[in-house]
Amino acid sequence: MRKFLFALLVLVSPALAQDQAPVLGSEATDALQQLSQSISDGKRILVIGDQMAGGMGAGITRMAENDDTIQVANRFNESSGLVRPEIYDWAAAIPKMAEGKDFTTAVVLMGLNDRRDMRNGDQILKFNSPEWVSAYKQRVDGVIEALLAQHMQIFWMGEPPMGDPSLDADMQALSTYQKERAVAKGATFIDLRAPLLGPDGQYTERGLDDTGTDRRLRESDGVTFFKQGNNRLGQIALAALQNGPAAPTVADPAATVALSAPAAVVALSAPAAVAAVDTNQSPIFGQQDANGTSITKTGTDMMAAVAVDSASKQADQSSIIGIGAAKGSNAETLFTTGIAAPAPAGRFDDFTASEN
Repeated sequence: MRKFLFALLVLVSPALAQDQAPVLGSEATDALQQLSQSISDGKRILVIGDQMAGGMGAGITRMAENDDTIQVANRFNESSGLVRPEIYDWAAAIPKMAEGKDFTTAVVLMGLNDRRDMRNGDQILKFNSPEWVSAYKQRVDGVIEALLAQHMQIFWMGEPPMGDPSLDADMQALSTYQKERAVAKGATFIDLRAPLLGPDGQYTERGLDDTGTDRRLRESDGVTFFKQGNNRLGQIALAALQNGPAAPTVADPAATVALSAPAAVVALSAPAAVAAVDTNQSPIFGQQDANGTSITKTGTDMMAAVAVDSASKQADQSSIIGIGAAKGSNAETLFTTGIAAPAPAGRFDDFTASEN
């Protein structure tokens, strides 16, 4: 259709330049109006967040393959979040990321890296303490305000269910804070938890994929999504963008099969283009990070990262000053009890000899 309209415009434009310009027929006029409406109704989607967002962004891209009015830019940073802006500051990055791109819609998913203590000025705020929660909500506000300043419609995705009960509880808490601020700021919050729980309301690795087929969607680490799981996340996101968060398509994959017909990937031109997905590696988190670097991570990588995060979080919580240290080390004794280990015999600060 677009090629036809382009050829039509090329043919009629010389005639329109003459003094006796012919009037376009009603059929051609209607076609041009439809093209104009199609362009104005098109969505340029910016996906941002952590490694989970990268996988969802890849799923959105695949689910939008058959819709040439949708363009997707998958801009995730796998180590990012809101607690450590020194790693990646989303509020500061968004204006540069959106400059000249005319994004209409932002889809946000982050939080997996946020279950840790937060430095706020000279203070160390304990994870999930009242002070931490207040500061965290302010950082959610910062991201939303940065997106609103770029005139984007915002869809903030809640965290999906997790296999580990402790991690799942923390992710539910973060989703609660994110939902509160999203609603307060006029953004739309999309629940990813309910559509991915089992019939008994518990975590499950299986579920209905984007075609309505019961399949394994999650890795054994209880966190990572396979490609088909990321497709499901993308389908939920697209259904919300097109029909609203309360639409039955969010909970019923079979109702959204039309979104997933295969075709060429629709993406923005370089450098915002989404790179090709290597389907030989599984699970697939996405294609590019926020700097345009191609990234694919496996379930083993994710499991190791979660283990390190849990150990770090446990060490931080046991420390009286919010800094973790190696188990059994002198630093751990100092940080957890406030008592320094005695100086080794003979060192300049060993005063035992002078006491005898």
